[in-house]
Amino acid sequence: MIALIEALLVWTGLLAVAARADCIPDAPEKLLADPLVLSHPAVTAAFEEVGRNLSALFVNTTRDGLSFAIVHASTPDKAYSFNHGALKLNETYDGNEITSDSIMRIASISKHFAMFSVLVAGSGARAQNATVPGLRLETPVREVLPEFGLPDKDWENGGKDITLGMLASHSAGLPREGYTTNFNMVTGFGKADADTIGSAWAETTPEGVIEITRKTKLMFAPGQRAGYSNAGISILASAVAAYYSKIKGSSMSWNDFAAQEILAPLNMTHTFTGRIPSSLTPDVGVPAFPHWADLLVGTGYDPAAGMWSSANDLTKYIHHIWLSPEPPFPLITLPQRRLTLKPNSALPDGTQLVGPGWEIDLFTIPTSPGSSTALSKTYAAYGKAGDAGGWHAWMDVVPNLGYGIVVLAQEAREEGFARIVPTAVRDAVHAILLPAFASAVAERTRQRFGGWYSNGRDGGVIAEQVPGAAAGNTTTYAKVEVEEQILYLRELVVNGTSALEGLDRLGWTEEEEGPRFWSTDVGVALTPAEGAAENEEFGPGAQVWRMMLPGLDKCDWWDFDGYTDQNGWPLSKVVLAETEGGVELRYPPYDVVLERIQTHKRYVSE
Repeated sequence: MIALIEALLVWTGLLAVAARADCIPDAPEKLLADPLVLSHPAVTAAFEEVGRNLSALFVNTTRDGLSFAIVHASTPDKAYSFNHGALKLNETYDGNEITSDSIMRIASISKHFAMFSVLVAGSGARAQNATVPGLRLETPVREVLPEFGLPDKDWENGGKDITLGMLASHSAGLPREGYTTNFNMVTGFGKADADTIGSAWAETTPEGVIEITRKTKLMFAPGQRAGYSNAGISILASAVAAYYSKIKGSSMSWNDFAAQEILAPLNMTHTFTGRIPSSLTPDVGVPAFPHWADLLVGTGYDPAAGMWSSANDLTKYIHHIWLSPEPPFPLITLPQRRLTLKPNSALPDGTQLVGPGWEIDLFTIPTSPGSSTALSKTYAAYGKAGDAGGWHAWMDVVPNLGYGIVVLAQEAREEGFARIVPTAVRDAVHAILLPAFASAVAERTRQRFGGWYSNGRDGGVIAEQVPGAAAGNTTTYAKVEVEEQILYLRELVVNGTSALEGLDRLGWTEEEEGPRFWSTDVGVALTPAEGAAENEEFGPGAQVWRMMLPGLDKCDWWDFDGYTDQNGWPLSKVVLAETEGGVELRYPPYDVVLERIQTHKRYVSE
């Protein structure tokens, strides 16, 4: 295992030049799904590098099977895939190879679908009948699952207020398991192996997990910290099933709900819980023995660890639910996605973050790899791991760059060879992909918005403010550039007067010139403002941007829209609008509209 991890780290160049910290704004959501990102040279080269290095693992490092995929916000099809190894290690026949349709246990990735089922049940029921009570991650468990209970002391110490979201993020304090074992660490009685643990899992029922939870003391106070809990996910699924059954007036198990309301709408034909369908048997992988290929997980633990899936199906799920600019309603809405893609708990080490259904990892990369003057930006990868019975899996999404990955591996257990560790593959692959996608998104930002803006005209809100181009106006212009992946408004001059200096003058006195926060040597940085109403005001293709002080080590979040003009428009916001005729820059406080007349080349620092 160590050898494999070391090999992965070597071929990614993780030991990058130390980067100088700065506040680098995120790209606007609409730009993350730009299809030209995938054809950017940095991204195509990164895909080739990923392929070369994954291939190298199978020379002398491992004999495991691997199914890997990259998915992007612009398309439901895989952006890249890599498959290697035998599908069924207990058989030899022509075509016995892993493909993107090969099915493996995804184990605890099932938990992510359990979390997602809360959103689906709530929005689906409301879509059919707006009068029914909604189901949300904030819903207390006891409101939809009355049989849920805890020991009295724990119940009164916050247990009665445990929510579905707390169960989804493992912060309710429930014990890890919903069954008991007879292991004795003192006498050495019993052994935690695939056979014994598999048997315990196979005996779980939803009712049994609820009953054991009622009698078992909490590990810690609800909301105090995160602690992994299979039992909590089982109860979460029972709550979803109870809610939906009540709404529909019929009894439905969580397995049936997931199949009908999640897997079928997403066309995830190679994903299931329970017994292996005979039609899918040819696609199911078999690891080296001992394994859980023949284990039937109990219905109590199917939501926690019982799912099977393929790389193709998981890329469909990642794209449609977590990346697509138009997610499929009523499965999920954009507001639900934004609220779910957030951490709500941090472990004491300060580096591990947890969200509902997510294990969140942070990656800091330089804006210019290899440069001693580069800035750095930290990206969060929202993922979920799964390990059980000879299979190991990982899936995640990097929402701020619009891509995600899937890693499915099955053990060969050949002596002298290492096991594939999906989280090590994740780290290594992101070390290649993150800089590439960041560069591509920055370049598309430059191509779509950067340049010289001139031909100023009135916006029509305030009459006769800016002489038109026909009148020979050459003193109204703007300059927009991208440097170190930051979009800058370098200059904004209206009728010969700097609008940026005008902002600074609001804080100056007649006797003394004050500090220059806005009219700096580099201008102001721009960060996307994505309120729906203010963007809609300027029509399709418009993107509102907020001016931000440049060169900040920490992002400013305390000074938004503090001052407005007579029409209520914030003085620190500009609009860049992509129209059929080109790109326009609008600055409502001066009632000015400028046209882009030249696209800037890439910025090169002196």
